[in-house]
Amino acid sequence: MTTSAPTPRWQRLVWAVVAVAGAAQLAVLWSAMLRRWLYPYDLEWMEGGTLAHAARIAAGAGIYQRPSVDFIPFLYTPLYPGVLAALSGAVGISYAVARAVSIASIAGVLAVVATSIVRGSERRHRWPAVAGALAAGGLIAAAYPVVDGWYDIARADSLFLVMALGGAIALWRWSAAGSGWRGHARVAGAAALLALSFFCKQTGVLYVAAGGAIVAATAWRRLPTYVATAGAIGLGGTWLLDRATGGWFWTYVFEVHQAHDCNHRRFVDSFGAILAAFPIATAVIAVGLAAVAAAWIARRQRPPSAGPLLVWAWLYAVSCAVGAVGFATQWAEKNAYAPAFIAGAAAAGAALPAMAGALSALAGARRWACAAALAAGFALAGQLYAARWSPSAFVPTEADRRAGDALIAWLRSIDGDVLIPFHPWYAHLAGKPVYVHRMGVMDVSHVNHSPPNTRCVWARGRTPRNPPPWPIAGLERALRDTRFAAIVWDNRDRRYFPDWTRWYRPADDVPRHARPRTFTGARVVPLTVWVPARPVAPPPGARVLWNFEDGTFGGWTATGTAWGRGPTSRRLPGQKGTVRNYLGRYYVSSMHGGDAAVGTLTSPEFTIRGARITFRISGGSDASRLRAELWVDGKLVDQATSSADSERMTVAGWNVAHLRGRRAKIVLVDRARGPWGHLNADEFWEHDGEP
Repeated sequence: MTTSAPTPRWQRLVWAVVAVAGAAQLAVLWSAMLRRWLYPYDLEWMEGGTLAHAARIAAGAGIYQRPSVDFIPFLYTPLYPGVLAALSGAVGISYAVARAVSIASIAGVLAVVATSIVRGSERRHRWPAVAGALAAGGLIAAAYPVVDGWYDIARADSLFLVMALGGAIALWRWSAAGSGWRGHARVAGAAALLALSFFCKQTGVLYVAAGGAIVAATAWRRLPTYVATAGAIGLGGTWLLDRATGGWFWTYVFEVHQAHDCNHRRFVDSFGAILAAFPIATAVIAVGLAAVAAAWIARRQRPPSAGPLLVWAWLYAVSCAVGAVGFATQWAEKNAYAPAFIAGAAAAGAALPAMAGALSALAGARRWACAAALAAGFALAGQLYAARWSPSAFVPTEADRRAGDALIAWLRSIDGDVLIPFHPWYAHLAGKPVYVHRMGVMDVSHVNHSPPNTRCVWARGRTPRNPPPWPIAGLERALRDTRFAAIVWDNRDRRYFPDWTRWYRPADDVPRHARPRTFTGARVVPLTVWVPARPVAPPPGARVLWNFEDGTFGGWTATGTAWGRGPTSRRLPGQKGTVRNYLGRYYVSSMHGGDAAVGTLTSPEFTIRGARITFRISGGSDASRLRAELWVDGKLVDQATSSADSERMTVAGWNVAHLRGRRAKIVLVDRARGPWGHLNADEFWEHDGEP
């Protein structure tokens, strides 16, 4: 590896091995992204909400407004949905178009990384530079499962990354280039790109500061141009947006954020998590920087091919801080680490030509330089091999596509509007109005949960606003008035709006064949259907014996502690899931006091007038200890119990045509103390004929 002799064949073979290891990871990445691209449903639970943002912008409705049942924006700046809205006139608004923007952006990131390493290295170090560029791309690909597949989804992250990192690299390449007004114009162009990255994600402001440091270090006389351009676009754009939205822009992109938790432990631990994710790559960066520093000290000048490593190491440090800040905030996901992994991958790849240049610059160290750089390359190849992964966990199957189709068809069949808090765009696909996303509701209505001593340093001393001062217009009224024919709830807790379950009840499970999964971020899936908690009239020829809709036992007599003091309308502690498929608002349960509690619940005596009695029942299926009994004239004549250990109620009943005119009573028996030692029951109806 000298200044004149060509690179020996055996060394080229070694660099080729490194390059192939990186290319193999890139092939897996592109396989995963292209297989996910055209999936027509949510890969991540906020993708559909992003499309709703774009649709509103395209319609001229705007997104920064008072929170309402119709819409609450996510806490991001508007550039990404704005780009989708601009494209909508030509290609419409869809998951495929939104993901295409993200895929093109990550391709741009890979191009920025590769060209910065290859073009920033001297020609004599072309082999380690090319190998380093491919190794860097491979490390970016290897980080895909670590950041949970965030590169290619309908979110702003990848567009932000190409703008922020691309702008910073452009500054490094351009800040000292050119002369006169052309040189200042280049700096202004890169400054504009960095400032605009803020309007993609707020953390762009940290890259604006990082870019200022690059200009100060490389061409300080052009710093005023940089500051003026970035300030005019960033501050001026913020002022204009805030004025145009009546102050709501700043409310969402800053003030609501300040009401969220910021966990100090997560902030501190993030640095270790980032550095330890690819430990060999981290070590290669450290060794490369040490070699550059040693050569610089010895030669009193920057060693050849060191520029890419220095700028990417700086961006890596900034990105680690960005990742730690992002992951410390409430409800953060691993996408917060993506800038750090990408900048770190670029720094590791850039370390190969930098190491070759730095060590060869030291007197008598050319062979050592070859050995050290090749060893570092082999180490990165080993890291890439160790980080191999399969796309299967991130790629939807044909069954997932069919599940999405079935869900949309089922939603379309519902008579009336449907609220789908986790996937509002599904309502659009079913031809129904789109309402507010659950994330928006949580953002403006949930307060700090961490005690002050666990908060990040910059959040300490801040007094949480409890409740937050952003009421959601129309949501409570819509729920109270049961405006929605159905609410589809995913497999998560029911934090949405206080007491919304007072007005809606869990009707049933979403059919198993109609539950499309998510593959990035929170793994949520449509699980239960809630309908208005109104009394349901029995069919013709039937009458209600008891439905407990007045909130009392209605004359039933309880013994023991299991049945509590009355019916319930909520999930009781210890129940094995949501009690569902009951009617109205209330049902009776022997889960008061847990499975260990026992007792009976006996109805008032009544005269049998029909041919059949039906009721809904769930809970444990041990008929010897858990059952509903029919007593006639003081004798036990029939019994029934839950068809399976399940909280889902099913219809049971007794034929009583031969008992017409006789006096009867119903006894709900709980003598079970172990697991599934409880019953739930509702809607005792009497039918004149077969129901």
